[in-house]
Amino acid sequence: MANKLPTVSSHSLQRDQTRGPGTNNSTTQQLLGPLNHLNSIAQQLLHSLSPPHTKPPPPPTVTAFADADAALAAAVQLARLHQRKQQRIEALKSDVLALEDSWRTVIMRLEEGRRELEAIISEGDVRLAAIEQAKAGTDRVLCFR
Repeated sequence: MANKLPTVSSHSLQRDQTRGPGTNNSTTQQLLGPLNHLNSIAQQLLHSLSPPHTKPPPPPTVTAFADADAALAAAVQLARLHQRKQQRIEALKSDVLALEDSWRTVIMRLEEGRRELEAIISEGDVRLAAIEQAKAGTDRVLCFR
């Protein structure tokens, strides 16, 4: 009887994508599973064709190779999907870094403007104090007349 590797359905892909990292059904395992299965049936085929020291195992069925091919195709599709998503993540990461750089520039300009305004306010406070002192001095002079 041929070993039949289950194919990856879109439902199981969606379910696995919600699991997150560190799960038993990782992308690496999903890609290596079909390759290991193909290796296993290829070894079985080679053993069945080799000169018999003992009774060789029966060769794998054609459907086993077809199933392995379908599983490999599904794994390649999964890898392609993963690559697209990774490219999207990288693009979003660069967008975030650009926005962060822009944000830092805005914050630095605001801080510079705050310092300038503090200097202007401080200078205005000194002038107001001088005006108040001058007023107080003229009021005294007027009182003595």
